[in-house]
Amino acid sequence: MLNDGTARCWGSNEFGGVGDGTTTSRLSPTLVAGVTQARAISTGEDHACALLANGGVVCWGWNFFGQLGDGTSTNRLVATPVVGLAGVESLSAGLLHTCARLKDTSLRCWGANNAGQLGDGTADNRSSAGVVPGTSPTDSLGVGGTAYHTCAGLANGSVECWGRNTYGELGDGTTDDQVSPVTVVGL
Repeated sequence: MLNDGTARCWGSNEFGGVGDGTTTSRLSPTLVAGVTQARAISTGEDHACALLANGGVVCWGWNFFGQLGDGTSTNRLVATPVVGLAGVESLSAGLLHTCARLKDTSLRCWGANNAGQLGDGTADNRSSAGVVPGTSPTDSLGVGGTAYHTCAGLANGSVECWGRNTYGELGDGTTDDQVSPVTVVGL
């Protein structure tokens, strides 16, 4: 993202992850089509999303699991709006999913959900933004290192996480995957 609100991407472009309207890989920064007022950019495996100045979100690239949030599983070569999402404050993309914190402090996630990383109580993929029940993050939102889990900092100072937990990455004292938020113990 540049100071003028445009975005530049480069690298592998097999699924449109560069966002320039082609599938031609790029060796140098290339303008992302349709992004003119970006406040933040977050990238996944082969997809990227931009938080816009108006509080909307656009995504582009690979969409097999619905990680673009446009209600489909169609790859997009240019920035496409996430349906039904407005008033976004922060954005974080994982390997195959994306989450956004809204101004009302609610949390929305979409994309792959095989390990419960969307936090909606299921393991079903979502191609549009769904609510993470019971979670009201303050200003912290992040996708964990394995990219199959998500964590959020809450107003009371605690942290909740959900998704893959093979190595205890959720911090709840177990190695059980969680499809709904659990509190990190000892913080």
